[in-house]
Amino acid sequence: MRARGGLALVVVAGCGAQLGGGGGLDGGDNPLADADLVAPPDAPADAAPLGPFGTPRKLGAASAANAAEDDPTLSSTGLELVFARVDPNDGNRKHLFYAQRASTADDFTTATRLPFDLNGKTEQTPRFSADDKTLYFATDRAPSVGNLDIYAVAHPAPGNNWGTPAPVAGVNTAGVDKWFMPCGTQGRYLVIQGTNLAEGTIGAGTATVVAELNGATGTETGTFLTQDCLTIYFASDRSGKTLLYTSTRTSVAAPWATPTVFTDFAALGGDQQDPYLSPDGRTFVFVSDVGGTNDCYIATR
Repeated sequence: MRARGGLALVVVAGCGAQLGGGGGLDGGDNPLADADLVAPPDAPADAAPLGPFGTPRKLGAASAANAAEDDPTLSSTGLELVFARVDPNDGNRKHLFYAQRASTADDFTTATRLPFDLNGKTEQTPRFSADDKTLYFATDRAPSVGNLDIYAVAHPAPGNNWGTPAPVAGVNTAGVDKWFMPCGTQGRYLVIQGTNLAEGTIGAGTATVVAELNGATGTETGTFLTQDCLTIYFASDRSGKTLLYTSTRTSVAAPWATPTVFTDFAALGGDQQDPYLSPDGRTFVFVSDVGGTNDCYIATR
């Protein structure tokens, strides 16, 4: 999604880690249980390569007529969807909505606003933890360190049921922080700081801008990181048009390769942003404004 400031990618702390700090998550209130910090198993070494994605189609619950929706993210099962919708009756602020479906063969239909979402505040850029039991999002609600801060809220089971949101300690800066994306088991994350992609580790200070991922000009946003921490998808307008980009690295200690344009959905057209890839690599969700306003799309293979 595009909003003020840049994107951020965050990494979650290792097994059993706690997020501490004043006003943050710690002790028994920490929604990051050990299960949140375990990456899903790798695909079998002999797995056949996946084919191309099919034609993208609109997500029914997140492509309402005469409305602007973006920031889509799915649960690891593909059965839960959280996205942002602009509310013209609340100063065009973004608010978070939730939808479910019975199976991945079904469409998401009716969406309901999240019960903790606040009027008069911006809520955006949601991402689930690996086990779906925590949702991270950006907000300007109090307490706040900067313009937008990263918050986390517990999600104990599928359905529109949630705990009490709290800021993620040690991550937020005095500027804009959004698109918090944890990966792996060592507390690594990517996040948008202002207009740049930054990478960090929980407990090691705030994230550092990753020079090789950011363009010489333009804004980076919509960060998604695979759970092995080795592949990133994001959006950038460095070319003058907002396009999806991807990059890989050989290990978490290695530099990122020069980002390349992700062209799988070029035929759809429009500015494209806010990528999400399912753990099995078979479902891709993103946003395009080809219809005149931002709508959320899904493609499968």
